[in-house]
Amino acid sequence: MNKKLFLTAAAIPVALIVPTVAGAAETVIITGQNIVNETLTVDKLPENTVVNAYQWYYLEKIDGEDGSKNTTNKPISGATSSTLKVPVEAAGKSIFVEATTTDGKKFQSETRKINQLDLEITAPTLEGYSASDFVAPGETVKVAGVTVTDKAGAKLQSGQITYSYQWFYKLGDSSFTIIEGAAGGTYTIPKDAIEKGIKDIIVKVKAQVGTAFVESDFSTAITVSKEPTDTLMNDIKALLVHDNQYNVSSLESFKGQLTALESKYQALSVPAKANVSNYEVLKRALADVELVSKLEEKVDKIKDVNEKDRPKYIQEIEEAYNKLDQLQRSLDVNDTLYTNIKDLLNEPNDLEEITEVRRLNQAIVHLLSYENSLAQYVPSDKDALQTLVTSIEADIAKLSQNYRGAIQNQTILTEAKADIKKVEQFIKSFDKLSPNNTPNKQVTAAKSIRSAYEKLTYKQLKLVSDTYLQRLTVAESAEESQIAALNHDIDSYIGDDIYPINPSASSWQSHVNNVNRMIKEYKSLTKASAAQIIGYDDLVTLQKDLKTAEKVIKDMDAYQKLMGITGVKESKLTSSYSSALKAYNKLTTLQQSLVYNADDFLLNTPKVSIDDNGKVPADKAAAEALKANIAKLANVTTFTFKQLESAVDTASESYKALSSGGRKYVTNYYLLTAAKKDISGVKSFHKKVQTAREETDAAKQAKKIETVQKAYAKLPANQQHLAKEQYEALLNNQIIDENAPNITQLNNEIAIIVSNELYTVSMEKIQNLSTQYSSLSSSDKKLITNYDILKAAIADVKKVESFMKTYEKSFSSNPSTVIKAFEKLTSKQVSLIDAGTRQLIMEKQQGQQQTNENALMLIESINSLLVKGEYVDGLEDKVKEIRAKYDELSATDKKIVKNYSKLTQAENDLKKVAEVHALYKADGDDAARKAWQTAYGKLSKKLELLYTKMYPTEK
Repeated sequence: MNKKLFLTAAAIPVALIVPTVAGAAETVIITGQNIVNETLTVDKLPENTVVNAYQWYYLEKIDGEDGSKNTTNKPISGATSSTLKVPVEAAGKSIFVEATTTDGKKFQSETRKINQLDLEITAPTLEGYSASDFVAPGETVKVAGVTVTDKAGAKLQSGQITYSYQWFYKLGDSSFTIIEGAAGGTYTIPKDAIEKGIKDIIVKVKAQVGTAFVESDFSTAITVSKEPTDTLMNDIKALLVHDNQYNVSSLESFKGQLTALESKYQALSVPAKANVSNYEVLKRALADVELVSKLEEKVDKIKDVNEKDRPKYIQEIEEAYNKLDQLQRSLDVNDTLYTNIKDLLNEPNDLEEITEVRRLNQAIVHLLSYENSLAQYVPSDKDALQTLVTSIEADIAKLSQNYRGAIQNQTILTEAKADIKKVEQFIKSFDKLSPNNTPNKQVTAAKSIRSAYEKLTYKQLKLVSDTYLQRLTVAESAEESQIAALNHDIDSYIGDDIYPINPSASSWQSHVNNVNRMIKEYKSLTKASAAQIIGYDDLVTLQKDLKTAEKVIKDMDAYQKLMGITGVKESKLTSSYSSALKAYNKLTTLQQSLVYNADDFLLNTPKVSIDDNGKVPADKAAAEALKANIAKLANVTTFTFKQLESAVDTASESYKALSSGGRKYVTNYYLLTAAKKDISGVKSFHKKVQTAREETDAAKQAKKIETVQKAYAKLPANQQHLAKEQYEALLNNQIIDENAPNITQLNNEIAIIVSNELYTVSMEKIQNLSTQYSSLSSSDKKLITNYDILKAAIADVKKVESFMKTYEKSFSSNPSTVIKAFEKLTSKQVSLIDAGTRQLIMEKQQGQQQTNENALMLIESINSLLVKGEYVDGLEDKVKEIRAKYDELSATDKKIVKNYSKLTQAENDLKKVAEVHALYKADGDDAARKAWQTAYGKLSKKLELLYTKMYPTEK
């Protein structure tokens, strides 16, 4: 129902009178067209009415029992506003609206007869297939172009129209029959449609709007055919003369032909494409044309390539052409591309280049010198070394590609460049080191730099200027004054029995801030600097104690505020006091020393009234006496443990003897309960003391005493007081361990194992120090401030031990592996290897840095196997001769022959040609001939020419 009121007069805030003639016909006027989807609107109401509800109706006729025709009003669902969009269902029906006033009177409009729908539909069209005249088996055809309208002018909406479809195919010359199951908006042509006689297809569409129907004419027929794909397959087939030759007269025209065929193929639908069984031929042809075209472009661009880059550029072109098979090479009409590439090839000037190779080999070797069984660079700094390396590399770059590989000892150059880069990175790390930084930032930066410095090898270390080491040392000591100030601050906050800071409400937050600051400063220190801070653990304990004490302070303040509020119940005061006192009694002595409001709190106990209902118990005096005795328990420090235990036992028995009425007067019973808990806690602690006291082994007792000390530190203040006597007795009578480690001596011995970035002791000594450290207790280990030095040394020992295993296993059989591993060791690690072993490694390294004339001559012989990319005559015999000479070389000399791959390539090429030759049969059957032709077609141009030289009569 529409809740809005519609006023026929101006909005005047008075009630309007509805006349008594309500119900009279046609007192509501409506406007609008009597057409489906048009809007009918209430335009006029009876005067002086306030209407608050509408209902639209169908006026329907029904048959009476006596055969007469009667009318009935059927409400239109949801039609309850002053407007009505005429629904589809209303077509052909009479409708009217009824208006109801606020006082229940009803008025209605005249009836309106809605026009019947008179539908018409356009003939469907078909779409979705790839060819303009045909549809291929497997393609899906879709109905399109259907439009449904109302002749009477109703504006129909798409959601009001329901479509149904039926597909037909031609049977005979002029008749059509339905296609069973084809009743959707799309139809997929069966793959065997042509075989089944389904060639011409049409469709008819039926549309329904409400109860009105309309049926379309048939669509234009579409023919099922493979003609487009068959034609395309024939055109693709014509691209080949035979399996190893394209039907091409010029690459450009052939490319245009392929592009046109590819466009036709791509225009097909996916199902139609599946019918093109030889598409792979077109696909490969496109790829081959692209490959050859790019190779031609690369040849054309040779003029734009720098002179020094041309040899490599030409080699890449030659290698790319040699990968083409016979079918691909058929695109190189008249061998034009091959001839152009062959003209680009130049042979190296062997005599001059080998002389230059020898000179460069010596220049590389002379970059290093050997002193004290250690290798270092001859240039004194990285810049001088960089200049030499750059010069040598520039001269190597001037060599032809064939002879660059003949340069020996290039690992020296590679290592030199890597070492220069490593040293540059190390020097770059000084950028973050500024004297303007805070001390801890300087030390942090210095720590990172020191770590990088210690990872340098001996050769790298020698390239670093002393000025950098001086800057590093200054930065490492930047925290010394900060350490002294922090130690002073910590000492002013730490005490044995109480904290000496005497906090108050006004100073509390400043103390918290100071402690947090000191801890933050400590954490910013390097590990070595932090080891010089005294009392840090106590400072952390103070930080925790401040938080614990602060909670108790707040509880006590809350109680004091309650005391000042009038009307607070005694039970609430007592509960607040008891809770705060209980928390206070759980604190340690140190924690209690921080509770600055404790004295005021303890003196301000709550007053408790006793309700005895007017009956005073006989034992009231005894109860009050007991209360006075229990009050003494509030200050446990006035008792020894035994005195307190006796007093608690006596008080407990006295309490038990009281009547229930008398017990009400013992209002401080909670003090007795707290004292009992203190006695129980101390007894438990005494057991730990006794266990430690009875231990006869000094080392074991020390560990148990350490446990007792930790337990004592956690005891509440009252319990610490009561347990102190036995605790101190245990400490004073501790067994002295004569075999206890000398922490100071061990710390000092560790400090001197390194000097000038080299170890001054053997690996055995480092391992011995490591064993001593491992045997220490966890608390003693914390006292070894030089542990970082030992830790690094232990890691270096493991590295060297691993290297020595490699040395022992491979030095005789594969010294290059050992030399490579040796070069990776840092200077400190190298210092752990004895001088004799280092000397043997250096000698072997120098021994490998030799030139070999036989190897260089063999390089020339291998290069002579090819002239302008083609193998020379008599290749087989020349290859056998070179192979014999190569096999006579030592393993070291063989490594010098950097063009050895050319020899193996020639051997492999001879083998490939022989394998194709083995398939040849002059009088063989068609299958044998086909097999030979296929194998021959896969040969590269270079191998085809070699085959022709070796077997000139075979075609």
